[in-house]
Amino acid sequence: MNRRIKQDIEPRLAQRQLDMRRFFILSAIRRGTVYPKELSEKLGLPATLLSRYLEQLVQLGFLERQIDRQDSRRTRLSLTESGTQAVAAAAEDIKTSTSQRLQRLDPSRLGLLLESMERLGHPDLER
Repeated sequence: MNRRIKQDIEPRLAQRQLDMRRFFILSAIRRGTVYPKELSEKLGLPATLLSRYLEQLVQLGFLERQIDRQDSRRTRLSLTESGTQAVAAAAEDIKTSTSQRLQRLDPSRLGLLLESMERLGHPDLER
């Protein structure tokens, strides 16, 4: 399923100069993970690889780096207006693609799928 969704969405992301990793990086920054070290840990990306992606996103005009005002040794990341628009549009593309796939399911199967996903995401299963 993941592979199919990725095949559907990758061309749409490419039109926005994104791929899945760039999308996840921008999404995490939009949700408040604004320091490279935290971003690397959260996304499970090696720092060197993340650095390359961040530089690409800066070159695309989606991302800015600033010196942190509280600690000048740290770099703070923020989305530009273009970056905000790109990640919002990409999220909408993903939502539309996923919605189209889910609409193909029989309603009783959809209910079972949603219930199963809810159970799998329940905190008690993390132990």
